[in-house]
Amino acid sequence: TLVADPAREPRLAAPVRERLEKIAFGPFVAAPLRSATEGFNTTDGHRTTTPGWEMRGEFAGVVLLARARGVSQADVETLVPFARQAGEALSRQRDVELLRETSESHAIEKEWLWWMVNGVGDAVLLTDSNNDIVLQNRRAELLFRAGEEDSPGKRRAVWMNNFLFTAALSTWNLERGAATTSREVTLVDSIEGTELIYEVITTPATNFRVGMRGTVSVLKNVTDIRHISEQLARGEQRLQTAEEEVRIERDRLDLVLRNVPNPIIVIDNDNQIVSMNAAAQRLFGAQPGSGRGPQIAVANDARFTSFLAALRLEPASERRGEIVVTDPESEERLEMEVQATEVRDTRGAVVATVSVMQDVGRLRELERRRLEQVLFDSEKLAATGRLAASIAHEINNPLEAVQNALYLLQQRRGPDGGREYLDIAARETQRMSRILRQMLGFYRTTEAMAPMDVNALIEEAEGLVAKRLREMGVQLVNELDPSLPNVRGSVDQLKQVILNLLLNAGDSMKKGGTITVSTQGGYGAEAELVGKGVVTIQVRDTGEGIPDDVMAQIFEPFFSTKPGKGTGLGLWVSQGIIQGHGGTLRVRSRMGRGSTFVITLPLEGPNDARAA
Repeated sequence: TLVADPAREPRLAAPVRERLEKIAFGPFVAAPLRSATEGFNTTDGHRTTTPGWEMRGEFAGVVLLARARGVSQADVETLVPFARQAGEALSRQRDVELLRETSESHAIEKEWLWWMVNGVGDAVLLTDSNNDIVLQNRRAELLFRAGEEDSPGKRRAVWMNNFLFTAALSTWNLERGAATTSREVTLVDSIEGTELIYEVITTPATNFRVGMRGTVSVLKNVTDIRHISEQLARGEQRLQTAEEEVRIERDRLDLVLRNVPNPIIVIDNDNQIVSMNAAAQRLFGAQPGSGRGPQIAVANDARFTSFLAALRLEPASERRGEIVVTDPESEERLEMEVQATEVRDTRGAVVATVSVMQDVGRLRELERRRLEQVLFDSEKLAATGRLAASIAHEINNPLEAVQNALYLLQQRRGPDGGREYLDIAARETQRMSRILRQMLGFYRTTEAMAPMDVNALIEEAEGLVAKRLREMGVQLVNELDPSLPNVRGSVDQLKQVILNLLLNAGDSMKKGGTITVSTQGGYGAEAELVGKGVVTIQVRDTGEGIPDDVMAQIFEPFFSTKPGKGTGLGLWVSQGIIQGHGGTLRVRSRMGRGSTFVITLPLEGPNDARAA
């Protein structure tokens, strides 16, 4: 470009024009220096073809030509080829500098990349489309590379690893698409020879410059994790098994505790109830709305807590004691024996106390009844001696009659055959059978309570002692109510009472007399039987009577008004039998005028079913 007057050239910036005018710079020719038609691409390091001069390559500078005599168009044509060559030279110099800078940058990045890849704790490798290893870090070399200087064992392990990994990679490449996947592969430790489990994360890779495809694989050693996972799985399985066993044992224990009749309570160190079975819940955990039950349960709890606190003062780990509680439902007083045992942990510290309660009052009652039964049997045996003579007479007389009838039958030769003698023998034989049945009934085992005919029972008892009483000069008189209702009770036991009263009455009349037995129905007037339907039995004698000073003792065991005769248990046993039937046995007596024993029995029998 020819600039004739620099001071007025509008294409020049104002500061440039001013400076050129100051130095009196005359006309000049300006030729731009542009890059060559090929430029260096710093992105991939290769040259690229750019348009020619006419397309204005990259600007590199400008050449100015000025002469004292001025410049012409010929100067412009001479300067343009020079400017073109100078521009290409400058452009190439800049390309060389840019390439050097780019190479240095790439070298730095490569070194940092090397440190980054080898600084990873996992094995990283690049495989080509044939699954051959192209690049790998040091961790991967431990698994997949071995030299001639390495041991045969390591080389075999490396060969095995390459084989296993290549086979796995081939399978995975067939299964997966272009996404990153995670799988597992089992390799061999090239040093120890042990089995290693690796989690492999594969990602497809493509080098577009050379058109090469491959796979980047990251191998993470998860052997310990898998072993720990397996141990955790086995531990979890064992835990589940143990929990199932504990659940079964707990259910079995709960089943046992629910069906154990004894109250069982578990209390912690703060005297708080941790657990209790149904029997204990009945005593200490009455539900609201059950009358006085909740208040009684609270009182039982307070009484038991206080009792247990006192029991804990004893040094032994297992303690026993007795406590009285109240049944919240029946309000019955219960005597309980408590066995408290401490529960300790593995360090020996007390963590709870298990208390097992047993109703010793009920056991004592059962034992008392057992002893009473023994005494009943003893009294019955004692009565045997008193009845022996009567029974002997009762059987001896019909035996003599039978013998006489048989003798007369033998002597008779008439045509009638002695029919009347056979009838006598049959009657007397039936009489003996009846006596024996009565005796067997007296000594049979006590039966359960059932409705019974009191009048018939009295007549049977009188039949056993009538002979003896007659010999003693005692007359039996019955005043039995024919409309008397049945009474629920034990025939055997009540017959024993009647026999005892009849024999005692006979013994009290040494010079003979009268025994009057009467029965009557009605309603009870005594406190125990008021308003209830009852049957009253009276046994009244005309004997000597009972002295006032011994009246209060006659129902005591082993007390007798006949020293050297009897066991002293008859009236005590009789009173126990009547009380067991829910009734009463009382006596009225006046010296010189006789005694009257009054038995009152409720029609329905005892309220307590256990008496049966």
